[in-house]
Parts: sequence; structure tokens; C-alpha cells
Amino acid sequence: MELIRRLRIAARFIFLVIGLIILSLLLPSLPAAASFQVEGGSVDLSDWKIDERPIVPLSGEWSFYWEELLEPRHFQGDAAAPDAEAVHVPRPWTSYRLNGRPLPNEGYATYRLMIRLPDDLEASRTLALYPKSIASAYRLWVNGSVKGGNGTVGMNRDSMKPSSYPKVIYFEPQPGWNELIIQVSNFSQRNAGIWQDMELGATDDISRLRTARVAIQLFVVGIFTIMAFYYVFVYFNYRREISALMLGLLCLSVAVRTVVLGESTALYLLPQLPWEWAVKAEYLSIAATALLLMLFINKEYPKDSTPWATRMAGIALFACMLFFLLTPARVYTYYLSPFTWGVLFPVLMYTMGVYILSAIRRRRGSLMNAIGFLFFTLFAVNDMLFYNDMLATDDLLSIGLLCFLVAQALNLSARFSRAMQESEQLSEKLQQYNRILERTVEERTQSLRQSNAQLSEANARMADIEQFRTRLLSNISHELNTPITSIKGFAKALRDGIITVDTHKYASRIYERSLLLERLIHDLIELTKLETKQVKFTMEERELVPFLQELFQQYEWEMEEQRIRYRSDFPLMANSMNARIDPIRMEQVFANLISNAIRHTPEGGIITVRARLIPCEESQWIAEVSVIDTGTGIPPSMHEHIFERFGQLQGQNAGKPHNGSGLGLAICREIMDYHQGEIGVRSGTPGGSEFYFRLPVYERMEKGATEA
Repeated sequence: MELIRRLRIAARFIFLVIGLIILSLLLPSLPAAASFQVEGGSVDLSDWKIDERPIVPLSGEWSFYWEELLEPRHFQGDAAAPDAEAVHVPRPWTSYRLNGRPLPNEGYATYRLMIRLPDDLEASRTLALYPKSIASAYRLWVNGSVKGGNGTVGMNRDSMKPSSYPKVIYFEPQPGWNELIIQVSNFSQRNAGIWQDMELGATDDISRLRTARVAIQLFVVGIFTIMAFYYVFVYFNYRREISALMLGLLCLSVAVRTVVLGESTALYLLPQLPWEWAVKAEYLSIAATALLLMLFINKEYPKDSTPWATRMAGIALFACMLFFLLTPARVYTYYLSPFTWGVLFPVLMYTMGVYILSAIRRRRGSLMNAIGFLFFTLFAVNDMLFYNDMLATDDLLSIGLLCFLVAQALNLSARFSRAMQESEQLSEKLQQYNRILERTVEERTQSLRQSNAQLSEANARMADIEQFRTRLLSNISHELNTPITSIKGFAKALRDGIITVDTHKYASRIYERSLLLERLIHDLIELTKLETKQVKFTMEERELVPFLQELFQQYEWEMEEQRIRYRSDFPLMANSMNARIDPIRMEQVFANLISNAIRHTPEGGIITVRARLIPCEESQWIAEVSVIDTGTGIPPSMHEHIFERFGQLQGQNAGKPHNGSGLGLAICREIMDYHQGEIGVRSGTPGGSEFYFRLPVYERMEKGATEA
């Protein structure tokens, strides 16, 4: 109810605005009160006060000379001018009767009017004539001088060139009598002669009147053009709204009709536009307007429309449009009355009937539409009577359409308001359903996430296990073949009695090979886990120097037992360096390097553990930890080989027993890869070896500095 009340208030306001617009449009077109009478071909304006009443209509009885193209010289001196007929202006000459017979629309004639101006008229004042429409070519003289015209006046169709649009003509008047002569010819259209008002006035006032009328026409055309674009854009944004497209095309057709009629602004702004096509645009636009109205009403109220009537009217209007396109103006304009009363008027009445019927049946928005279309119908009938010379008003169809479109805009806004309210209600319900659905989806999603996580974890474990199994089987099948073969050989020799002496020695060898096999299997499993990323490293931040000192002290007793001297070299500058390491794995690397150094260093040799800093890019540091021995040394060609699987140096262990698997350095390299470090060797023969590993480190900040 509140929405309906607001719409009624808006309707009253809009119709008030429309009334004011109509009044402002009509006032410039209404003729002034006829206090001066034009009779017998003359008018006495000797009492005319130009400052009080600047514009005077020249309506009344003019002198008329049929089939005569007379010039001022024919009325001067002893020249014998033909007898004149007294005719009423403005009016088409087809309404005149000579010798009891009406005049045809094709022909030529001369109009003459004598105007008496005040004797005290200023010599310097310039006056202006404003002939609104003279069909369809004319030439004008004032006091014997040619002052202008439109088109080319001729005595037949070939010699005449039509052109018809309002034009202001300026002239210098003289006190007393002034002569006005107008030659007119028409072989191009139905209307002929001076059929609309001619006005006389002061120059500024006539120019102001012309400018005001052109501005009003452009204003109306602009309104229709903007509305046309608006409705077309509504259609393109929502293709199901066919009614919006029809309204847009309807506005466009009326805009075209408005701009070529009345002040004929199109011909004024585009003088190169052919007159013939301007007239075609006028007739085509009115037929298109009627056709679009029929289609629009059929779309809006299909239950109240009659389909066969719409089809018949559409066929008739389309046939008329083809007729206008394919024939010249002198043909189709002659059939204006049959077109008006035989086609347009029935379409108008049918549409009005549909609106009334829809209002009776209480269709949504039908009452507002019926009121708006009633205005349109009244103004359309006015134009029909005006252009058929039955009513002396002016072209007002654009005003009627404006009323109709305002009603449509009100209905459209009401429709949008209802759609918005329904949309808001549906949106609230949808939000409630969405919230319920979101909770359900969230619960299901959480459950699926957990299931997916468990499944992904299980798949990852299975993939790792499968990779580990495949790699381990490959390693075992490849690397265990040699010790197993050795054990089998010794055992078979003992079983077959090939070895009969020193059996204890061979049994010891079998035992040693079994221990080697056991260690080999353990190291293969360890290396495979490292290579397949199945080992979890527990990374901690440790001060590097104290950590190395602690490890070094654990092996002092073993070096003393082997009678090997030892020392450590940890510069003070490294004491403040931290590294992120797994202590157990890093101890495994350090132990492997120390064990190798002890094994290859003879008695009396020296083992040195050294740590130093190496600068690198971006102000970072690398710590290099070296284990240096004075053992047998390693040839350069073996430097890469010893870090591969089973990369051992045979016969270079300083005479000490060795029961390693040959996988220790390969394991160390994998551990250093986990720490984003590297391991290597610098050695030659003789001279000992230097095994080193490098780690990224950073400087430990003091507590006070950190807090600051």
C-alpha cells in the first residue's frame, strides 16, 4: 500500500510537470490576438507600437494570382496587373475555389500584401518576416527588392526545385505603404501555398522566436533520443525485455519525425539533405510509430489483444512504408487522408481499446498506461486534423508521446520496485538456505578433508615404502652378491673336504664375512632411507664451535690408544656462529671422518680438526670443518669415487684392520645434502688427506641487542 501511495504522488507530480512542458511548448506556437485585420490584400499597421507588441501575424485576406508568377514591376507605373482573387492566408490553395472549382495541388501562383507601417518608423530599424512553411518553393520581394526564398520557383515539375523549412527574412521598411510579393510553386507534394502562419516583427524578437522554437524542438528531440538509448540499453542488458526495445525504437521514430517537421531543424542544420528524403522520413516515422505501438500493446497485454487485428495492421503499415519508399512525395503525399483515416486512426482506436479493456480487467499497470495513452491519442488526433487542414493548431504528437512514455516510465519504475522487493525477499530466503547449506557443506568438507588428508598420507607412505622397497631390493641384489658369494665358497669348500687344514682360519673368515654382510645390510638400509627421504631430521640451532669441541673430545681416547697425536684449531671468530643442524646426524658425519682418519694414519701421525669461516654473497657465511690426517693420502682420480657406494681405497689403511661397508662417505654426502651443505676432500699421495664439510651459519646476536 505504501508503494502504491508513493506511485500516485509521483504520478501527480509528473503530470504536473508534463502540463507545464506542454504549456511552454504551446505558447510560442499560438498566434497573437488579431487586433490588426488583413482585408482586401492590405493591412493597416499605422498604429502599431513595435516596442509594446513586437510580433504581428499577417493572417487574413491576401491578393492571390493563380498561374501567374508576377514581380514588382508588374505592379508599377502603367503596368496592367491581372485581376486578383481575395484568399485567406494561411491555408493551402487546394482549399481555394476559382470559378466554383477547387484548385489542384500542382501549380504556381503569386501572393501580394500591402502593409502600411507607422509614419514615425525609425529609418534605421530593420524588420523581419517569419514564413513558417510555404510549399514547396517560393521567392519573396519587399518593396521591389528580392529578400530571399526557398528552393527554385518554376512553372513545371522540371524547372522547380522543392525546399521547405522556416526561414527568417530581414528587410529595411519604409514609412507608409510597403509591398510584399511572394511567388510560390508546387509540383512535389499534396500541400501547396502559404499554409502556415506568417509573422512580422522586430528583428530581435523574430530571431528570438525562431531560436526559441528551434531550441524547444531540439530539447524534445534530445529527450526522445536519450529515452531511446535508455530503453535500448535496458533491452541489451536484459534480452527478455522486448517491450523496452519497442519503446526505444518508438522514441527514435518520433524523434526523427519531430526533427523533420515544425521548425524542420534537420533541413536547417543539414542543408545538403535532400528534401525528398526529409519528407520520406516524416511519413516513414509515423508509420513506424503506429507499427511499434501495435507490437508493444500486443506484447504488454497479449490476453487483451486480438492477434489477427495486430497481423492485419502490421501488414497494412508495412505495405504503406514500402509505398512511401518506392514512390516520390508528389504521389504518396496525395494519399495522406486515406493513410490517416484508413490506417492510422483505426490502429489508434484499436490500441486505445486494448488499454481500456486491460484497465477494466485490472491488469497490473494498465490504468496508468491507459491515462498516458489517452493523452497520446488526443494529440495524435490533433495532428491528423491539422495536417488534413481541419484544425488550425500545430504539430503536437511529440508532446502526446512524451505523456505516454512518462506513464510507461512510472509503470516501469513500479515494476522494478516490485521486482526489487521480491528480489530482496528471495535474497533473504536464499541467504538462509545458503547459511544452512554452508554449514552442511562445511561439515561435509571437513569430513572429506580429513579423509583426503588421511588418504594422501597413506598414499604418500605407500609410495615411500614402495620406493624404499624397490631401491633396497635393487641395492641388496646388486651389492650383497660379492660377500654372499665369498661365504658360499668357503662354506662349500669346508663341506666338500677341499679344505682340511686351518679350518679354524676359514671359519673365522666366514664369520668376518657374515659381520661384513650384516653391516652392509644395515648401511644399505640407512642409505636407501636417506635417498628416498624417509629419514626425519630434527633440526636445532647450535653453536658450532662448542658442538665440535664436544665431538672431538669423544674420540681423544681412541687416538691416544692408536698412538696418534691430535689437535683442534677453532678460531675465536667462529665462537659466535650458529648453525641449524640435526646433532645426531652431524655427529654421524664427524664420526665417519674421524674414524677414516684414524684408520689411515700410522702411529706417531697427527690428526687435526679445524673450523674456519668463508664469506659468500649477500653478507652470509659458510663454516668449513676439516679433518686433516697425515696418512697415506688419496690419489686425485679417486676423490669423487670415494663418495660413491663402496668407493674404498684398497690396501691404503696404514696396516690396520678394516671391516667397513664402503658406504660411510656416501651416507655422509646424503646427510650434508639434507643440511644444504656439501662434503669433499683435498688430498694427494703422499701427504695425508683433508676431508671437509661445509654448513651455512649465521652470527649469533647478543640478548641485549635482540631485545633492542
